[in-house]
Amino acid sequence: MEAADRRELGGAAQALLHNHLYRRLGFVRLADYARERLGVSARTVQSAAWVAARLDELSAVSSAFDRSEISWTQARALCAVASSADQVHWLALARSYSVEELERVARAAQKPNVPADPETPEGEIDGEPAVRIRIACPARVRALWRRALELASRMAGEPLADWRAAEIIAAEGSSGRPPGASIGERALLACMRLARRARHAKAVADEAIAAVAATAAADHAAAAAAQSIHAAGHWMAVTDNTAVGTQVHPDSLTATPADPFAVDARLVAAMKAIRTNEPRIGQLLRVMADHRFYRLLGFPSVDAYVRGRLGISTRKAWALLKVEKATRCSDDFARAYGEGTLSWARALAVLPVLDRENAPAWIARAQAVTVRRLCDEVNSVLEVRDAFGPDVSLDPPPLDGPPASPVAGVAQTARCRKMSLECEVQIGARGAAAADLERRALSEVCDVELRFIGPASVVALFRDVLDAFAPPGAPHWTALERLLVHVIAYWEGAPRHHDPIFARDGWRCAVPACSSRRNLHDHHLQYRSRGGDNQQANPRGSVRCASSTRDSSRQHSRVGNGAGRRSLGARGALARGTVAHVRRRSDM
Repeated sequence: MEAADRRELGGAAQALLHNHLYRRLGFVRLADYARERLGVSARTVQSAAWVAARLDELSAVSSAFDRSEISWTQARALCAVASSADQVHWLALARSYSVEELERVARAAQKPNVPADPETPEGEIDGEPAVRIRIACPARVRALWRRALELASRMAGEPLADWRAAEIIAAEGSSGRPPGASIGERALLACMRLARRARHAKAVADEAIAAVAATAAADHAAAAAAQSIHAAGHWMAVTDNTAVGTQVHPDSLTATPADPFAVDARLVAAMKAIRTNEPRIGQLLRVMADHRFYRLLGFPSVDAYVRGRLGISTRKAWALLKVEKATRCSDDFARAYGEGTLSWARALAVLPVLDRENAPAWIARAQAVTVRRLCDEVNSVLEVRDAFGPDVSLDPPPLDGPPASPVAGVAQTARCRKMSLECEVQIGARGAAAADLERRALSEVCDVELRFIGPASVVALFRDVLDAFAPPGAPHWTALERLLVHVIAYWEGAPRHHDPIFARDGWRCAVPACSSRRNLHDHHLQYRSRGGDNQQANPRGSVRCASSTRDSSRQHSRVGNGAGRRSLGARGALARGTVAHVRRRSDM
């Protein structure tokens, strides 16, 4: 059943990508469509389309996947290396090797003429080993971190992952480090040596596995030849069955221009069918992890069991466990998640602020707004709580607009404390000031943990910059605070734009489901093309990206129901087949 849903998802994704149908649905970027409509990342959609295209070329692998003889992970590994001539041999290896061994063999024997998988290998980011960094700090420092991430995305002009934002923050801090501080390279060199050792160990393991694969291929040469003859006849049967629709739905394997709403309905239905099994997988996986049943099956860890038997990534498995734990704290959340009324992206977004009392309110909010708006509100609530303490409520903010960021006051307080310390140092009280700084730092409680995963080189650069900002004798988190205060002050101290609309809308497109931060333009509440004018009664009301400006009647206008970010109380009427006229809430 899951194999059929995966094939349907991949076939519909092919049509969506080949014709850019998401643009006709009102989305400029594939990432926005995948997040809002499917609750997954853009790479997941691209990977599903890639696997579907490769399975169309590999009939034997396709038949094995349809019969659930191989998992989704095994099918992806085979699609990355197999061809029509040797697919039977690779299927034999998939049946005799574990998933991890099969992936290693496939990476070692990858062919240049085979299209690469859009999904990056697990354990790697941007072609480098993935390294996790953790820093225990007070909650107010984490509020500064959230503000710095937002400003980094504004400076870059696009949404950034945490590690990419950390790279920009480290680069800005490196150029403005304290006088006399130098950026060391010890951490970078150490990470480079570790990466070199990892690559060498991987090459040795790949050579050993390739030798085993060559021996197995020699032993099964005769059987493979006979099986290939039999498979050739079976491929013809599969082709004939596909033509009449007995095996696979024809519309799931063709990428012809189609109704974008029909393709969207297919994608949503396929994703909903896949998501239906995830709550049950999370429950069983929790039992397996709690009682360590995976050891009885010969697996040393949960990660090894997940890779070998479930065919999903370890990151997805731990996320399923996290959501499963949240379902035990709230019956409302468990019901919404189990019934599929909450997408995967929405369920993960509300987890940090969910408790037994506010679960109904957050579930209702998640079902009423876009994922982008939901993430903004969750970050706003967490930011206020980090800045003002644990007594702040975690209830959803008012729907008219998220509250103003409190980080400006926190950053100003930190800057005043820093200026006071510099004044004390100038009048000769260096020893007393340093002792007071160390005493205050040691007295604060590190009640939260700041963490992200990034490439080894980025993590090394971030640690080097922290060392440059670290005051002598103070805890490690004080260096992070000084770095963030410096970066936030520099970016917020830049000359303001003459039009305050851009700063009010957060320097991004105000269309509810769009995350574009480039080529922005200000627009009137009533478009001039729709009878508006330049009078004071028709002020500039929103910021839009160039894509929506070029064709506002076709892009962003039929995204689906959702409340956008409107500080002036304006919102768009978003419905299928209608053009959205942006107007004030008081006029509705």
